[in-house]
Amino acid sequence: MQISIRNVSFTYDGSYTPVFTNASVQLDTSWKLGLVGRNGRGKTTLLRLMLGQHAYQGVIDLPLPAAYFPYEVEDVEQLALFVMQEAAPDAQEWQLRRELSLLQVDDDILYRPFSTLSKGEQTKVLLSALFAREDVYPLIDEPTNHLDVHGRELVADYLKKKDGFLLVSHDRAFLDRCIDHVVSINRDNITVIQGDYETWEREFNRQNEYEQARNQDLRREIGRLEESARKTAEWSAKVEKGKFHVPKSDVAFLDRGYVGARAAAMMKRSMSTMNRQDRAIEEKSNLLKNVEHVGQLKLTVLKHPKTVLISVNDAHVRYDDRIVCDHITFELRQGDRVAITGANGAGKSSILKSLCAQSTALKGDVSIATNLKISYVPQETDSLSGDMRDYIKRSEIDETLFKAILRNMDFSREQFEKDLGELSQGQKKKILLAASLCTPAHLYLWDEPLNYIDVLSRVQVEQLICEYAPTILIIEHDKTFLRNVCTRDAIVL
Repeated sequence: MQISIRNVSFTYDGSYTPVFTNASVQLDTSWKLGLVGRNGRGKTTLLRLMLGQHAYQGVIDLPLPAAYFPYEVEDVEQLALFVMQEAAPDAQEWQLRRELSLLQVDDDILYRPFSTLSKGEQTKVLLSALFAREDVYPLIDEPTNHLDVHGRELVADYLKKKDGFLLVSHDRAFLDRCIDHVVSINRDNITVIQGDYETWEREFNRQNEYEQARNQDLRREIGRLEESARKTAEWSAKVEKGKFHVPKSDVAFLDRGYVGARAAAMMKRSMSTMNRQDRAIEEKSNLLKNVEHVGQLKLTVLKHPKTVLISVNDAHVRYDDRIVCDHITFELRQGDRVAITGANGAGKSSILKSLCAQSTALKGDVSIATNLKISYVPQETDSLSGDMRDYIKRSEIDETLFKAILRNMDFSREQFEKDLGELSQGQKKKILLAASLCTPAHLYLWDEPLNYIDVLSRVQVEQLICEYAPTILIIEHDKTFLRNVCTRDAIVL
């Protein structure tokens, strides 16, 4: 069955920048679709338009009613079973249990309050409810944000066996594992290709390189036309002026009318050249529409006199009287790029917070190099609100550098003027990352820095880390990212 999106235009109230302008694409409900695009391009907005949550111009034809993940749970204190029944009112209990089993979740979870489940368990419960429903088209918005590497692999394999869906995710390995088509929201259109994410990435890079090469050729041609037009205009003006200053002795040899006619002809040729230039500029403008600019990020890495920056020996993470992880031992040397892995609730975030003095949960033999400057990216973005200038002042970072980094990560100028609380999760995460990149440091502690961040920005961060070789202790579940940046095996809790 076909999904038809035709000439759709949409702009949020109070915004001057449209999210979509005459966007069109044809999809099929049997395709396992991955929806990609930079933060702010309208991925979640497109899902909401398909759900009928906003008024828009154009046509969206869905042969089935759409169902959205994550389902918004109003009462988190009720049992997980009741949450699932609320999210999938037409499903039988045996269907709910079947989907939980496919995600390797024990069905005794049904009788626990939803609020007591881990974020990963909540994700699996809500996905199970989504696919227990029949005769709906699943719209899945970033299901991996609270899943560890094993959980992502499990959910990807689960989705791969389903009939069809539209999935928003920025995890390349996850997408490659479960999709067969990619829908891309570009600068000025929406495109779809058959294949996994890796196939799309190759085609995207090839097309971008081709467009950029054409753009360079066109710029050179425009420069040549501009120079030619300038010289022609100068010559014709000079000759036109010169016909009124012909010496009397030369009257027999030169006729002012003849010279003027030649000047007029040259002026006409000049105007023709300038018209060609205008057409070339218009062509260049059309050419640039789909070229993605992926700017280079910069980082100031400080050199510390000590080789060993962090040493932890037989420590543990304690919450009140409860030890959640013990026998923690690791050493972090200058230049190391290491991930901390472990189950949800194992204390990973508490270790990073303790190392930058934001928590005291890490107990035991912990040694930190003297005068160590640390730059920290927290996992949560809830603290971001208010004016961006106030945030810059509080963070004591360079405003010009901070905004330049954000611009290179495809942050629009309009977003600089918004209240930080109104930004998307991906945009908020970019603000936290940009603030960290602005901070000269010996050590970078990053807690899930890529949550909600688009793939092209992830690639930018990868390239930055590989070029500047900072010392990093990171919590991250993007397997492709970790494989590309880490210098040694992970610290496993």
